[in-house]
Amino acid sequence: MKNEVDKLGIIAGIGDLPFLVAKCAIEKGQFPVIIKLSKDEQPPYQDLQCKTYEYGVGQIGKITQKLLDHNVTHLILIGKVDPSILLSPLKIDTTAIRLLAQHRKKPSSIVSAILMHFQQSGFSILNQDYYLTHLLPEPGILTKRKPTTPQWEDINLGMNIARGVANLEIGQTVVIKNQIVLAVEAIEGTDHTICRGGELGGKGVTVVKAASKEHDFRIDVPTVGMETLKAIHAIKGSVLAVEANRTFIMEPDTLYQQAEHWKISIVAVD
Repeated sequence: MKNEVDKLGIIAGIGDLPFLVAKCAIEKGQFPVIIKLSKDEQPPYQDLQCKTYEYGVGQIGKITQKLLDHNVTHLILIGKVDPSILLSPLKIDTTAIRLLAQHRKKPSSIVSAILMHFQQSGFSILNQDYYLTHLLPEPGILTKRKPTTPQWEDINLGMNIARGVANLEIGQTVVIKNQIVLAVEAIEGTDHTICRGGELGGKGVTVVKAASKEHDFRIDVPTVGMETLKAIHAIKGSVLAVEANRTFIMEPDTLYQQAEHWKISIVAVD
C-alpha cells in the first residue's frame, strides 16, 4: 500500500466494484463504512464485517456527517451512478444544492466539486484502484486468439480516437471496422454504444475503450466485464481492446475463457 489507511469509507454505486474494495480492505484489517447510493441488495454487504448506510446521491451533507461520525479518514467513491440522473429531479440537501449551483450540469465538474467538498471536510480521497490493482491488465494479448493485421490497424486507430473522445469528456468507447468509426459513446453507456456500432458495421467489429490523458482515477476507472463481452458477442464482434494498467477487467480468467469460446480477442494496449 502507498499510504497507511486509518479508517476507510466507501461511497458505493451500483455493481461489484464497491463490494470488491470492501472485501480487499477487510482482508487488510480494515473495518469500512459503506454508504450505499442504491437500494439494490446485491452484492450482499451484510456478509461483510462493515457498517452499511443508505443515502440518496443528492444527500451530500448527510453522507459527510455520517462519515465524520465514524471517524473516517480515507474515502473511495466507486461503482456506477447513471449519468442520466443529472437529467432528473433529485431529493437533494443544501450542500448538494450549493455544489450544483456552482458547477451546473457538467458531470465531471459536479463530481470534481464533490471530491473537493469531501477533501475540505477532512477526508483523503483514494484512487479507485487503490485496493484493486490485480484487476488492471499488463500490456499484451490477453487471450490465445490474436488479432489479425487489419484488426490491429483498427485497434490503433480506435485507441487514438477513443482517447481523443475521452479528452473531450464525451465518452470512452469507440466501435470501429475497416478503419471506419461506427459508433462513439456518449451518455448511453458502453453496451448501448456496442449495440449501435454492431447494427451499422455487422460482423467483425472492434470495440476500443480508453480514458483521457488527465483522467482522474479517483472518480472512475474504465471497466469491462462479462456484460461488455456479451454485448460484443451479440453483434458478432471480434476484438475488445483496452488500455493497459488503466482499465479494470472484471473476473479476468473467466472473461478470457469465455472470449476464447466466442472467438473474441482481448488485448491491452499501452
